[in-house]
Amino acid sequence: MAIWDVLGRFSHGLIFFTLGLTVSFLHYRSRRILLARHLFWLGAFAIGEAIVAWYGLIALSLPDVHLVPDFVPLLIRALAYTCLLVFGIQTLVPEEVYQSKVKSSFLTLCALWFLPFLVAVIMRYPDWESIITPGESLVRYGLAFPGGVLTAVGLRRQSYQSLDPALRKRIRPHLRVIETAMSGYGVLNLLLVPPLSVIVVARFAAPLLDILRMGWGWALFGAGMTLGLAASLTVIQSEIEQWVEGVEHLQALVEDRERIGRELHDGIIQSIYAAGLLLESVAAVIPTDPERAQAQLGRVVDNLNTTIQDIRRYIFDLRSDMIDDDLQPGIERLLHDFHINTLLETEFEVEGTPRTIHSTARRRHIFQIVREALTNTAKHAHARWAKVHLHYGEENLELTISDDGIGMEQLLISKGYGLRNIRERVRLLEGTLRIESALGAGVTYHLTVPYG
Repeated sequence: MAIWDVLGRFSHGLIFFTLGLTVSFLHYRSRRILLARHLFWLGAFAIGEAIVAWYGLIALSLPDVHLVPDFVPLLIRALAYTCLLVFGIQTLVPEEVYQSKVKSSFLTLCALWFLPFLVAVIMRYPDWESIITPGESLVRYGLAFPGGVLTAVGLRRQSYQSLDPALRKRIRPHLRVIETAMSGYGVLNLLLVPPLSVIVVARFAAPLLDILRMGWGWALFGAGMTLGLAASLTVIQSEIEQWVEGVEHLQALVEDRERIGRELHDGIIQSIYAAGLLLESVAAVIPTDPERAQAQLGRVVDNLNTTIQDIRRYIFDLRSDMIDDDLQPGIERLLHDFHINTLLETEFEVEGTPRTIHSTARRRHIFQIVREALTNTAKHAHARWAKVHLHYGEENLELTISDDGIGMEQLLISKGYGLRNIRERVRLLEGTLRIESALGAGVTYHLTVPYG
């Protein structure tokens, strides 16, 4: 067997095995992203493709050794192509349809090829060689080709539906690589089995088909899938991490500004007020030169009042970049920004008759609690969605923030810096906070705040 044939088949298996490992890593790291949510189907396909490629290399290298019956590699290939087709289908259907229909569709697809194939195996026993070629034609035409094409079309559709236009523009070159590789993979499956393989041999010469069968065509398209997928999801994940870092920086900045504001208000201003009151009291005990004393005291009081006004303006400027909307539109804006920057699904529910919280400080504390909880979700939870439920009660405002992430251990609840910030704000609001979490069941914050 020629060295190029060996290298081609080995590269074919190696690249698809690498694709399977890459998908496994990216699925864990990026499963909250819609484009990567069901990558395990693609990973299963890639591993199956690698196994069949390497088995073919072993079979050619050791023709007298039969590790498994001849129909087993075809069975593995059919299962792998079924996973590819299911992955392509799920990119085209809404999530709720996938959850209710696609898994049953997978079993149906398996039955469509497995049952007739099993019947053929039984009927032709032990002469299995005669069913290999027609069986391979069926799985390549009926599973691999539509699977590759549907995946290319579905990924393009999902990118336009789920990604912000600016982000989509950045990753479109990588997505085009994936789409081209997937389409090429589907078409390549048509060229290797009858009847199209006969046409290729007749019109374009057999060497082209031989090169494709060596594995170099598969390796090329597999490399395109791997590189395009890794590059696309890495860019998206990088954008999410930058957003999280930006939010954390904003949180720290807001904390510092609020601390400075409290210190100015509670310390310096009160001291100046005290000095002003003291100087005012002097006016009554200076009878010797009342006009001069009154003039000096008047100037001191005016200067003190001016200083107080300047400091108050300073405090206001420190807080000017914080959300100052009413409660409901402010939370909606936070969720909108959260969805745009993390690609997680969001839901906002409002219950009860809306009531106005007149205190700007109380509204800002509530906004910061929501922002802190969402930041924790984006950074730590590996969640797919986040939900905020706002309930206007008769005496208290009830706010529930939840996600479907991995949850957090009870030991960590009291140690996180973000959670300490949330608890401190709840204390300032004179409210109560209850946190529910279980491994794999997400985190839910239950906040009760008096209207004040």
